[in-house]
Amino acid sequence: MTQILFFLYNVLIIPPAIFFLSIISLFNLKTRKGLSGRFGLIKKLKNELPVKKSDRDVTWFHVSSYGEFLQAKPVLDQLKKKNPKLFIFVTVFSPSGFENIKVEQPIDYLCYLPFDRYFTIKKFISIINPKIAVIVRHDIWPNCVWLLHKKGIPLYLIDASLPKNSSRFKPLFRYLNQVLFCKLAGVFVISEEEVRKFQKLGVESDKIKIFGDTKYDQVYERSLNNEKITQLIDHPILSNKKVLVAGSTWQEDEAVLISAFRQVHEKNKDTFLIIAPHEPALKRITDIEQQCHKANIKTVRWSDLGKFENETKCLIIDRIGLLSAIYSLGDVAFVGGSFYYKIHNVLEPAVFGIPVFFGPKMTTSAEAYKLLEHEAALIVNSVAQIVNLLTKIFKNTKFAKKYGDNAKNLVKQNIGSSKRIAAFLIDKLKDRT
Repeated sequence: MTQILFFLYNVLIIPPAIFFLSIISLFNLKTRKGLSGRFGLIKKLKNELPVKKSDRDVTWFHVSSYGEFLQAKPVLDQLKKKNPKLFIFVTVFSPSGFENIKVEQPIDYLCYLPFDRYFTIKKFISIINPKIAVIVRHDIWPNCVWLLHKKGIPLYLIDASLPKNSSRFKPLFRYLNQVLFCKLAGVFVISEEEVRKFQKLGVESDKIKIFGDTKYDQVYERSLNNEKITQLIDHPILSNKKVLVAGSTWQEDEAVLISAFRQVHEKNKDTFLIIAPHEPALKRITDIEQQCHKANIKTVRWSDLGKFENETKCLIIDRIGLLSAIYSLGDVAFVGGSFYYKIHNVLEPAVFGIPVFFGPKMTTSAEAYKLLEHEAALIVNSVAQIVNLLTKIFKNTKFAKKYGDNAKNLVKQNIGSSKRIAAFLIDKLKDRT
């Protein structure tokens, strides 16, 4: 049965999928970047990698996008700290990840993961020849798993978690996932409740370890550095203002937030809104400006901060990479995606000890559930609820402090998973030397 699945995947799924992507790339810039970034990759690796890595042992980390890389970075830092001679090879699937990850310590080499064609992946693994391989969270590709297992290279899944309604449990996919997951050398889950989920997917109990979630380490470490926003920290635009930071927003989030903020601001003139859209493309920035204009909210862009006026009530962040620091300036934070499809990182604002709230689309986030359980966040379902909540937070400092303190304490209590994961991987590397 496994061989049949293997055949069907490589003949009936992968070729049509790549053909479909090629068609989409004609109309979609992001897809086109992903295809062009993989062109000639094997030849490039053959020429560059032997010189760069010399005789150093390769540890391969794969991330889907920039968010997963940020989760991996504390582990990479710990690995390099414990063994500076390690050659850390990072692959990424999405263009947004590739364009935003800098090739600097602890990374030694960065490239796209080739599309999951059997012979391409076979050549790829042969060239990089890693001692161990690590996938962060998800983005598990069958040929990668099969070929690493066939070559005897241990593959670990870190920050592992699955939503309760994950498609991996559905009859159509469950057997394929069981075939894949049983070939993993280890699965490092974020909590005890995740253990049973992975056991259902065929992972043996002794391969599952509860190491925690590196997201907590990531947001804590990043919270210690606010150099990117020094120009805003003491800027008069925020002087004596009660600030709502809306991070990683989509149009559906902005529709309710801007309406709610307008109502709050009518009664509380010292309130201020910062919006950091998930993708700050020009069209998205323009759309937000138009929505705010209709609500009679004067805006200014981060790139035009020097042009602000006293009547400005909203700052739009039109640059990527600032949000985690921007949260530190808020009195309260909204996490985007939660009125659209799925929520983004709720821990980024929580680490700064401010009240956090979000919409109902949060079922994919274990951290969101944990914040709610510890009275460290609040959930809203409508404009009216947002208005009531913001009014309470801005007026009731005791209420705001309770939720803010609970959020910050929860983050601090869960720090340390990166050190545990790195220590385990170092031991396994020693075993394979």
